[in-house]
Amino acid sequence: MGVGSNSKYILALVLLRVALVWGAFPTQRNLIALYERSNQSGMIRGISEMVNLLAPKSLVILVQNETKIDRLDKLTVMIHHHNIPTCVYYDLEAYFSLIEENLKKSLEITSLIFCHPEDMLQDITDRRLAHRLSLFIFYWGAAQLPPTLNPNLLMEPFRVAIITNPRRNIFRIFYNQAKPNNRGDMLSVNWFDGNDMTFKRVPLLPSPTEVYKNFEGRIFTIPVIHKPPWHFIVYGNGSASVGDNQNSSSSDAAGGFELELDENVTVESDDTYFTVKGGRDHNLMQLIAERMNFTFQYVEPPEKIQGIALGSEDNASFSGALGMLQRREVELYLGDVAVTWERMKAVEFSFFTLADSAAFVTHAPRKLNEALALVRPFQITVWPPVIITILISGPILYIIISTPYRWRSAQTVHARNARWRPTRSRLRKPAFYNLRYIEEMSYTRFRAERTSLINNHHHSRGQDYPSLDRCIWYTINVYLRQSANIPFDGHLARFFSILLWLCATYVLGDVYSAQLTSQLARPARESPINTLGRLENRMNREGYQLLVERQSAFHAALVNSTGVLQRLYRLTRQRSVNDSFLVKSVEEGIRVLQADPKYAVFGGRETLYFNTKRYGANRFQLSEKLYTRYSAVAVQIGCPFLDSLNEVIMRLFEAGIVEKITIAEYEQMFGRQKGGVSHAEETVRTVKSTNSECDTDGTGSGKRKTDSNDKLQPMNLRMLQGAFLVLACGHLLGGKCYTMAI
Repeated sequence: MGVGSNSKYILALVLLRVALVWGAFPTQRNLIALYERSNQSGMIRGISEMVNLLAPKSLVILVQNETKIDRLDKLTVMIHHHNIPTCVYYDLEAYFSLIEENLKKSLEITSLIFCHPEDMLQDITDRRLAHRLSLFIFYWGAAQLPPTLNPNLLMEPFRVAIITNPRRNIFRIFYNQAKPNNRGDMLSVNWFDGNDMTFKRVPLLPSPTEVYKNFEGRIFTIPVIHKPPWHFIVYGNGSASVGDNQNSSSSDAAGGFELELDENVTVESDDTYFTVKGGRDHNLMQLIAERMNFTFQYVEPPEKIQGIALGSEDNASFSGALGMLQRREVELYLGDVAVTWERMKAVEFSFFTLADSAAFVTHAPRKLNEALALVRPFQITVWPPVIITILISGPILYIIISTPYRWRSAQTVHARNARWRPTRSRLRKPAFYNLRYIEEMSYTRFRAERTSLINNHHHSRGQDYPSLDRCIWYTINVYLRQSANIPFDGHLARFFSILLWLCATYVLGDVYSAQLTSQLARPARESPINTLGRLENRMNREGYQLLVERQSAFHAALVNSTGVLQRLYRLTRQRSVNDSFLVKSVEEGIRVLQADPKYAVFGGRETLYFNTKRYGANRFQLSEKLYTRYSAVAVQIGCPFLDSLNEVIMRLFEAGIVEKITIAEYEQMFGRQKGGVSHAEETVRTVKSTNSECDTDGTGSGKRKTDSNDKLQPMNLRMLQGAFLVLACGHLLGGKCYTMAI
């Protein structure tokens, strides 16, 4: 190459260098900008198609850096062509306020965010905006997905999707809930080819119902509390803990039954361990885990309680198992968790697993001695009218008979006596006692030859009607169901005698027989305490005390109640010292009630019924249903697998499997009665009664069947002691009257 050519070459290099310096040719940054401008139309079309396939109810567009998209209005217009409402936000605080308002109203919202994901993940997590109803879609442009995203920020219930545009008209979609493992990994779930407008799969993102249908062996951490019959826990490490003592004492009280289950779940710690020996909710959780393909391990919550709200009502934090759910330390909790408005602010609940009623239990009414039952068929308010009626019946009969004669003057009576001639048809009863008694006992009239003597004696007395003692004696014979002739032949006397006979036969006699049969069947010294009104009266008059499980849903219901429950709570607080009315469990309250009858335990009807069965149902009286409450599985706020869990529970409920689990649990606890209905079936009928608000036995009685512990007993002489006592009193009274007559 010559000198001329070399000089030309050097000049070309100098000009090229100057052009590069002054920007005549595009740099790498300029080339990227040109590429983005050329790809902008394809990006807008691709995003609009992906939003259309996603089909959100509403779309919120957040733009923090306007240089990332120059034609936002064109994107909005294309999205509106798909009939999807949109709104654009540039202020981050206003955007967060919108998300919070939608979550309070349980509204589903989808966000399209044009910024780096790391700029907002921490803020969304700190503000507790992660929820299954909120989907956050980040557009990342041409950059590839870097490994710098923190997986801990992308864990459940956070729903995050990232759209990248690595090549012209090619879009990739990454999703953090593509797998049910809760690791926070952004996995590729779909891609879009803008050249031929095709997607790899439809829908754009996998639905949570399909993702969480199979958990692929995921391990859940579930809190557990010793609360028969829902969970039975035995504590180890050689220390007699609460659950162990409760189990042993309950076993002794129930007749020494033992728990024999196929599987036990043991959880160990540094100083102690506990074993879940079974329970209705434990068996239900095993069945749900089998259907959804996950495993679980139990942990013991703080203070061994379900949890109660601490702090203000709007921003309350819970203790116990519900507090662990609120802090997202565990995934779910199943254990007779009552659904309340206060708890729904901290956790969410699934479809109900039990429809139970609130109730209270007191001691059974003390039985009356069979000997006294014969003379105590009526209440004290019934006996005085009966006695007064018997006492005034004789004088009333005498007044009815004698009044017409007393109305006439003495002169008219003497004139009528002068004209009166005795005839056989107008003969009167004997005037002296012994002949009248013989007439009544022989059921015949006196012969004609004795009639004259009777009439002469009758006229000598000057009285045409029977005496007062004869009327009283006649009424006493009628009430005692003895044979007696009417003391007078008048129509009024006969009509009054018929009324006395009807009253003695159909009113007093039949009512007495019915009441006596009821009292002999179950003689009670006092009325049962089965309503809140009766419990309030006993607390005011006899000093009864009310017990409730500490930090339970019933404790909260009692505190926040109105009406009679509020009055009961005030009485309880006034008489308790250092909150002595709060017990650790329902089982402890039943033991306190067993030792002192002047207590009442407030709780769930099924839990109370189960514990009274264990300690002897004949010792306790279960009240009527106060109000219906529902128990369900508690999960975290915004839990992504709540719909899948509801689907499994509803299928189990509709198929009757939940009912069969309850039957099996009660069968195992108490066994089957010989030749009769099992305790479990009786309990399940009670559950059906609570769910459908109908009768337990289908007969319209609305009450439980007779407890199996109250077996029928054969008749014995002890039940007839009252009859002999009444007979002895009658003999003594008759002997005293005979002695006074002599």
